[in-house]
Amino acid sequence: MKHRAQHTSVRQRASVLIEVAIAYGTLVTVAVLTLKAAVNTTSSQAWTVKQSMSDAYLTRETALASRVPFDDVTGEGSLWALHPNVTTSPVEIGKLPGGTPVLATIHRTRIPDPNNLTTAGGIATASTNPGGTEAWKLQSLLVYTIGQREYVKTRTALRIR
Repeated sequence: MKHRAQHTSVRQRASVLIEVAIAYGTLVTVAVLTLKAAVNTTSSQAWTVKQSMSDAYLTRETALASRVPFDDVTGEGSLWALHPNVTTSPVEIGKLPGGTPVLATIHRTRIPDPNNLTTAGGIATASTNPGGTEAWKLQSLLVYTIGQREYVKTRTALRIR
């Protein structure tokens, strides 16, 4: 009888060990799935945040193109190079939580309207453009990366005098 009681006690301990191992495995599986869900949620939020930052930066860029004095737009030191040339600058479009900067590259060019006089980059003459009006398209192109993908957004402002 004593031998049988010891045998039953050993089986019960082995059974408890198996139950603990199964519970531990289940706990690890649930933890990994929860972590994966949290990472997926965070990465999609980062995408949304970066898209919002790029939109906000381009809104600022459009405002800049609209308010820069006209002589600065067409002058030698213009932020917008005369097409087909392009000025390229690295920019910080914002910061993620924790202070990580979000970097991008801005490309700018200005395109003269064909109806501009030849002195303003067009092909018009005094008879086809008697008022001497001058129009320029100011294009800003923002290039940024989220994960492994590169994104491009562009804005165009029209300036006339």
